[in-house]
Amino acid sequence: MEPTSVYKISNYEQLKALADPLRTKILMNLVKEPFTGQQLAAFLGITRNNIYFHLKELEKHGFIHIVKKEEKNGIVQKYYRAVASRFIPEDHLLPNGDLIETSKQVFFETIELTRKKIKTAPSSSFKLNESNQSTWKNLAATYQFQATEEEFTQFLNEFSQLYKKHFNPLKKSEKNNNRKSYFLSLIGFQDNSEKITFTYEHEENGKNEKDIR
Repeated sequence: MEPTSVYKISNYEQLKALADPLRTKILMNLVKEPFTGQQLAAFLGITRNNIYFHLKELEKHGFIHIVKKEEKNGIVQKYYRAVASRFIPEDHLLPNGDLIETSKQVFFETIELTRKKIKTAPSSSFKLNESNQSTWKNLAATYQFQATEEEFTQFLNEFSQLYKKHFNPLKKSEKNNNRKSYFLSLIGFQDNSEKITFTYEHEENGKNEKDIR
């Protein structure tokens, strides 16, 4: 079962449970796909006892659940999955210092995941191709701009709709052998900087071009 879109955090005990950076990391991985405790322990480089302690806490507070069980060599393996793709607090819980640190951890984990994807992606992902000069094969860009909170929120909403329009969800019936896997990482936040800079890099006309303003 795929995670629902949003889970509302309703009490301070839940916020406190998510304040632990390791639990945030575990939850982010379980948003992507189901894992057993053993798989998570190996992936994150921690002991099984430690991982099961944190899984129990996340399950107790309703953030994850068991989606399937498999028996292997007489041992039942439980697969855990996040109950939602996003977790947001109800209004009466805000502002909250623990939540700020948890939110920062989500950003750090997103950056780290992007870094790992770049390192493990095949060389062809970054290869220039002069035979198709008008096609963008990849994108590396940062933007810095001024906007009202309403304008930034509107942009994020429109971006979300654009993504869903083109890529999500892909119906199982829409099988296409020409489809390839792409990874897109998006991070945005208010930085309170007065100096506006712009860096944009992409493949165009067979060359990797960069523009800084």
